[in-house]
Amino acid sequence: MRTKLNLAASLIAGLIFGLSANAQKTVIKKEALPANAQTFLKTHFGSKKPSYILEDKEILSTEYKVQYDNKLEIEFDKKGNWKEVDGKNSKIPSSIIPKKIATYVKTNFPKEKITKIEIGTSDYETKLTNGLELKFSLKGDFKKIDK
Repeated sequence: MRTKLNLAASLIAGLIFGLSANAQKTVIKKEALPANAQTFLKTHFGSKKPSYILEDKEILSTEYKVQYDNKLEIEFDKKGNWKEVDGKNSKIPSSIIPKKIATYVKTNFPKEKITKIEIGTSDYETKLTNGLELKFSLKGDFKKIDK
């Protein structure tokens, strides 16, 4: 019985290791991004050239990461929809931020700028220059301070 249990545990561990080892990160050109991602970059960053673009392929998903010289990073899902824009403690372009969220931050934290925004399945998470993390609904309504 113990031998069968050890064998099963070994098989599961091997399977997990094999699947994770199958992940592949590849540097790609801007033209290889999904159309939505290309449009997003053109709209918010114009002709600015990224430092690099990575395609991260795993068994069940593909993600893209774009980084600019100033360390600003953008993550996209497999369809090219943005998931996260991280300015690494620097202000991110205001054109990315939904108007209702931008208005709330400007009204309640007039000296602060948004340095990161992430869209989840049920909300937006933002980070301000002072380190506070704010959560908003997908409609842009303030929910809570996370920190």
